[in-house]
Amino acid sequence: MITPRTEKDLWVEMAIREISTQAHFAEISYKNIDIKADLSTDLVFSSIHSFLSHSANISKMLKANDADNPSKTIGGILDISESSKIHNRDFRNHLEHYDERLKTWIGEKGVNINIGTYNIGPKSALDLPNTVLVSHYDPYSNIFTFVDEDLDMGELFGEVQRVKSIADKWVEDTMTQKISPPFMS
Repeated sequence: MITPRTEKDLWVEMAIREISTQAHFAEISYKNIDIKADLSTDLVFSSIHSFLSHSANISKMLKANDADNPSKTIGGILDISESSKIHNRDFRNHLEHYDERLKTWIGEKGVNINIGTYNIGPKSALDLPNTVLVSHYDPYSNIFTFVDEDLDMGELFGEVQRVKSIADKWVEDTMTQKISPPFMS
């Protein structure tokens, strides 16, 4: 006998489908980074920001919970660990709260610094004294630097692909009724 779908079941299914969609958009953004490197610096950094935003949306959806006691998360249903790289949202938070971070960074770096921003290439090419790399992308190492902090975009992309694969398999299993409601039992 098939158990009828509840509002909570529908919410779970919609959330997992949205994780897959956000991962799809993250993949598109990521794959566009190097393609656009020869065209425009603006397009590269737009794609990086888009990739980070879609990755953060995946994290948000995975952390969504049902508010029961004890609460269960969408990530728990998909068995995505809290320690997954997808949950490291430092860079997205830096970008989202850039206005707040500026004051902190100025306090740490001082006022007599050179600003390296929207540069593409090996970081060693910009090894200038007293310079802070505000935004830099090295297509050879796949490292995005934001105010002297490095993010390996390839590692994050690999995790996005892994999460998408798990979400897609879950959706497929619901379609073939290998998994059926209740989804949060």
